[in-house]
Amino acid sequence: MTGDPAPPKFLVFFDDIQDAITAMKTLQKHLPHEVCHKIKWFNLDMTTTYKEAEVTHLHSGDIWGLCTTESFGVGMDVPDIAIVVQWRATSGLSTLWQCWGHAARVHGESGMAILFAEKDLFNNVKEERRM
Repeated sequence: MTGDPAPPKFLVFFDDIQDAITAMKTLQKHLPHEVCHKIKWFNLDMTTTYKEAEVTHLHSGDIWGLCTTESFGVGMDVPDIAIVVQWRATSGLSTLWQCWGHAARVHGESGMAILFAEKDLFNNVKEERRM
């Protein structure tokens, strides 16, 4: 990994703290040991000092991304997040927009928002196509 460019900064939002922690550990397992610390979790249960430090690390590029809950959105501003992911569509549309609004806050930058949703949410679309 030495000399390789860092991936785009990212946030993966979860509705459950344990899901965020499990996802972070899974992602870390797939990375070389020397960079697995570049992905962290972030949630409401952490101290303000810890959260501020991790946002500073994300802002500076010392870490690449966070597996987080919507608590990240409270007062956190990292302007160069390139990818924002929502795992499961259990939150409302306004919460999704808030999460996705963290992508590309720098003028002229582009970002990507990804939603991983349960297929059951799209059953009505399947039924409409059959009609």
